[in-house]
Formats: sequence, structure tokens, C-alpha cells
Amino acid sequence: MPNTVLPERVEGELAERLSRVRYVFTDLDGTMLGPGSCVLLDNEGNHSLDFVSTLVELKRAGVEVIPCSGRNRSMLHEDVRLLGLNSYIGEMGGLLMLDHKKNEWEYFTADMPYDPESGLTPHEVIEQTGVLDEFMGRWPGMLEFHNDMSTGYKHREVTVGMRGEVPDEEVRAIIDAAGAQLCWGDNGYLNYISAPTTLELPEGVRGRAFNLMPAGLDKGRAVARFCELRGIDPAETLSIGDASSDFLMADATSLFFLVENGLKDPRAAEFLETHEHAYVTRGRILDGWISSMRTLLAARA
Repeated sequence: MPNTVLPERVEGELAERLSRVRYVFTDLDGTMLGPGSCVLLDNEGNHSLDFVSTLVELKRAGVEVIPCSGRNRSMLHEDVRLLGLNSYIGEMGGLLMLDHKKNEWEYFTADMPYDPESGLTPHEVIEQTGVLDEFMGRWPGMLEFHNDMSTGYKHREVTVGMRGEVPDEEVRAIIDAAGAQLCWGDNGYLNYISAPTTLELPEGVRGRAFNLMPAGLDKGRAVARFCELRGIDPAETLSIGDASSDFLMADATSLFFLVENGLKDPRAAEFLETHEHAYVTRGRILDGWISSMRTLLAARA
């Protein structure tokens, strides 16, 4: 474990910063959600109430948990409804749900020009660039649209979700050649590939989740915009995740926690070396999320 591991008992400046946290921006898959995205199972698939009890304790302590995910609106609608939450950031930052109960939200397309009066969603604007057709023609069997739990990728409004394994630099070259104001996001390695799928990955290749997004869009900028719209002081925020797309949240929040399984990300070591306010949790996935939230709760007690 690196020397940036989150202590079991915090003190000094870290304890003071944690005591101020009122908002937790959290990744979902591979971070807050364990096997099968079930909140009643631990990492090993055993039934457990640890996550639920921790979420209840955070609510009682006045800490708001805000999912920040690549999931689309329909998926996150059910997530926050079942978990008793009220806000979220969807589609890698492209959809800011400020108040779920009041249905107050907006699209965020960062540096990609977008006219809300066009009648098109940002997703449809991306389709018109033609890069998606070129991707699928070049890498059959190695890349597919993510099925979003079999609801279909067309249900996305801002980004395009994909999965498989392709050379990132070649993808970016296609985008540049098309003159498209888009960016290619790596959302981490796949724990499993849900059906249906057209992927034919070579043996030993796990595959990754990808998002094609408006230029400049990332979770970090989305969190900053969310805080601006809600009037949240960044000093009262913490973010937690497991992949390089989550690392960008660290620049918008007071503290960042990397669940232990995130150390497998090729960029993790460099990230930790350059972010003094980033800490590795004790435990993988759900275990790491729970242990770090309990550390937060102890600091706020």
C-alpha cells in the first residue's frame, strides 16, 4: 500500500478538513456499488447491511451523498429513488440533476457548442459528426455501444457509452480528423461484460468502459459547475472513485479518496504523487467506501 493510505484514525489538518465535509461526490460502479450493483451484498456477495447503515448514518449527520457516474438519467433516477438521495451527476458530467424532487436540472456540454433550442440532444449532435460510424467500422468485435442494462445507448442524452478494447490514440486521431469537438474518456476496466454483447475480445483482455463526450467535459468540471449552481463551498466537499475519470474530481473537491481497487489504474501512482489531498481507502470497492465514510463520520462526530 502507498504511504497515502487513509489512516484508521485521523488527526490534525486531515481531521479538520474531514469535519467540514457536508457533500460527498461518489462514483458508483467499482466504488459505492458492489457485485451486481446490489446494496445488500458485500464484496464477496454475502448479504450485509453495512452499506445501508452507513448511508443512513451519513444522512443523519447532515452529509449529502451525490452520485457522479457515467450512467444515464433513467438508471440514476432509480438509483437515487431507492437510496433516498436527491441529486446526481450523470453521463460523466453531462447531466446535472440539482434537485430530483423539484426536477431542477441542466445539460452541461463544457467546450462543445450546444444550442438547447435546436431540438436535438447533445448526444444527437455527436451522432451527426460521423465518428461513431467510423469507430464501429474499424474495430468490429472490439468495440460496441454499451447497452445500459439492455435499455439501449440511444437512451443517453449527452454522451455515447461504449465498451471493449481499442487503441486510445487512434480513436483520438479519428476525432481530430473529423474536426469534432469531442473527447474520449476511459471509465476504467470492466469487472464483467453483461449480455447481450457483440464483443469478441482476445483471451486475457478484460476490456474497458469508454465515453465519447463533448470536449472539455469531465467529472471534475461537472462537480465544479454543480457546486456553483448549488452554492456549495468546495471546502465542504469530498470525492471518491476508482478510475482515472474519477481522479479529475480531486481538482474540484477538498479531499479525494481512491478505493483500493483503483490502484490497478495505470495512472493511479502518478495521480497520488501529484495530489497531496488524495488518500487510498482501506479496502476494495464497497469495503473501501464504507470504511472511508465511517472515517468521515468519526471526524464529524
